[in-house]
Amino acid sequence: MLELPSNDEAARLLEMLGASPEDRDETLSARPHPQEHPDLWQHLERCYHDLRSSIGSGLDSASGYRGFPAMSIDAGPVALHLYVWLYLAILPETLRYHAERGIDHQRSWETLSSVGPMMAEHRTVHGLGGSGGFQQWCPPLTFRGAEYRLGRLDYDRTRGERPDGATGFLLNVHIPSGGSLFPRSCDESFDLARKFFPRHFPDEPVSHFTCHSWLLDPQLTEYLPERSNIVRFLHRFQLKPLTSLDQNRADGDMLVYIFGRPSQNPPVTASLLADLPQQTSLQRAYVTHLRSGRNWHARTGWMTF
Repeated sequence: MLELPSNDEAARLLEMLGASPEDRDETLSARPHPQEHPDLWQHLERCYHDLRSSIGSGLDSASGYRGFPAMSIDAGPVALHLYVWLYLAILPETLRYHAERGIDHQRSWETLSSVGPMMAEHRTVHGLGGSGGFQQWCPPLTFRGAEYRLGRLDYDRTRGERPDGATGFLLNVHIPSGGSLFPRSCDESFDLARKFFPRHFPDEPVSHFTCHSWLLDPQLTEYLPERSNIVRFLHRFQLKPLTSLDQNRADGDMLVYIFGRPSQNPPVTASLLADLPQQTSLQRAYVTHLRSGRNWHARTGWMTF
C-alpha cells in the first residue's frame, strides 16, 4: 500500500537527496492527497506499484523501457511535484535492496542524490519547481536499483546485444548534465564501475560498456578540437553502424543540455536558433550545424569492460 512520509521525514529526506531549501519547501506544500487529487493519486499509485514490482530488475533491451510520462507544464504544483513524492515513497524499498546487495550508505546516497540536481534543472529549464515537466527516464531506474552514480557517470545494469551479436550483460553509460567530461574524471568513474559491479552483482558478468547519446555523434568532430573533452569521450567508444533508430533527430533534446531550454519536437526554427547564445564552441557548433540544413543524431557505441 502506498504511504507517503510525514512532512518532517520528507523534509529530512529531500535534504539528503540534494534538494535546495526552495525545492524542499515547494515539495512539502504540493503534497498530494487521495481525496483532494484523486486522478493524480491514482497515477501516483500506478507508478509506485510499477516501481515496487521492478525493484532489483535491470534493463532488457529486447523488452524496451519507456519510463514515466512528462506532465503538462501548466498542470499545477501538485502534478509537477508528484514524481518527487513517488521517489520519497519508494526510497525505503530502494535502500533495503541496496543493503541486500552490500552497497554502503555513502554509495547509495551518492546515487539517489541525483533528485536534487534534477529539480534544480527543472527550475532552470521550465522556471517552475518539481520534476514533472521532464519525462522520467533515469530516476525510476535509480529507485528500482538498476542505475548507479559512480563519480562523474551513471551506469544502468542491462542485458543487450554485444558487438559480436550475442546477448549478454552490459552497462549503459549516462552522462549527467552540469559538469565537464574531464578525461581523468571519466577514467576514475570507469575504474569504479569495473570494481563496483563485479563486487555487488557477481551474477551479472559484464562484457562491455555501451552508450547511446548525441555526445557520440561523430559530426561533433567537424566543429570541436581533437583534444576537447567531448571528442576525447566520443573516441573511447566503437560506434555501432547508423540505424533507423539513430536517425531520429537529437536537435530538440540537445536544447536542454546545451542551452537549458525546454526540449521540443523538430524542426528547431530559425527564430529559435537566432535567440540561442553563442558563448561556447558547442553552442556555436549546434547552431552552425542546423543552419547548414543538417541534423544531430544520437549514436550508440561500445567499449570493453
